Amino acid sequence: MIDNRLEYQRMFEVEQKLWWYQVLHEKVLTSIKRHFGEKKVSILDAACGTGGLLSFLKINGYTSLTGFDYSQHAIDFSHERDLSVGFGDLRNVQDFLPGKTFDVICCNDALYFLSDDEIVQALRAFKDRLNENGLLIINIHAFEAFSGTHDLAVGSQRRFKLNDFGGYTAAAGLKITHSTYWPFALSLPILAVRQWQKFRIRNSNLSVEHVDSDVKFPGEAINSILKAITKTESAVLSSAPFGSSLFMTIKPI
Repeated sequence: MIDNRLEYQRMFEVEQKLWWYQVLHEKVLTSIKRHFGEKKVSILDAACGTGGLLSFLKINGYTSLTGFDYSQHAIDFSHERDLSVGFGDLRNVQDFLPGKTFDVICCNDALYFLSDDEIVQALRAFKDRLNENGLLIINIHAFEAFSGTHDLAVGSQRRFKLNDFGGYTAAAGLKITHSTYWPFALSLPILAVRQWQKFRIRNSNLSVEHVDSDVKFPGEAINSILKAITKTESAVLSSAPFGSSLFMTIKPI
């Protein structure tokens, strides 16, 4: 996806209104406020994409915001949002603004590009960049059963389970303080769509060279329904056992 400007453009166009991004961004904000209260903390978004999360946090009153991404397309779109974003590599987190530390580091849907050892290395680097009482927030693709055309379009190499990150965080001197799979309530329809996609690919009814991601706005009515379902789920179920994404808050040991 790094060189696919069209995918970044799709993300840029829907990131502030698509239900999935809206719920994810609210999860991040809720986690920050739960940990720090109303204190306006410094935040780094590692592999920030087109800057949707940073823009959301800015709207909600946070001013000490920065981010990095490996893709120049992502950086360009972030600059269109008037965000402080530059080039950075998850394999060399220490090279971005060397010596600067943060209260919060977010890394959403990006670590799948890395090997196990590289993930541990990135987590250690995040730990080194956190201030005292700092918080690391990670969202990542979950369960191989949910892989589909979206994974192919964005270049996702694999999906994860909570146990995977239990091992990574322990090796990096970190601990997971909260985790949930999501969206649980929509997991069966999402699973059905992804399995249908894979069936079509296996039967050569869908070309893997011309697939698009699932980043599409479904219309106001459907979008509102999907968001309401997922937000209700979050309010009722603090930690769900299944879903296409895994959301975690993490602290140094």
